[in-house]
Amino acid sequence: MNSIATLTGSHLRTYTTILQHPVSHNLAWHDVHSLLRHLGKLDEEPNGNLKATRNGESLVLPIPLTKDVADTEELMALRHFLERSEAVPAGLAEGRHIGCS
Repeated sequence: MNSIATLTGSHLRTYTTILQHPVSHNLAWHDVHSLLRHLGKLDEEPNGNLKATRNGESLVLPIPLTKDVADTEELMALRHFLERSEAVPAGLAEGRHIGCS
């Protein structure tokens, strides 16, 4: 899976837009879907919803009714998904086990 360190161009702009405060109301679903495909896996479910998976975390996105992410709750769900699906760097994970008995 790609990390945010590898983001450039439109993927980086979309990522920072999702995380910016206050929330943006100018974010296209197309850009969000492209970012999620880049960072992890994006599958269409039988009901038309999209399921994003990254580092063992999942988020089900409803079928977009507009071309932009218009709902603040959807934007916050995206933000929380990106935050909780960040991988713990290997060095930190290994460091936690050192000295444990």
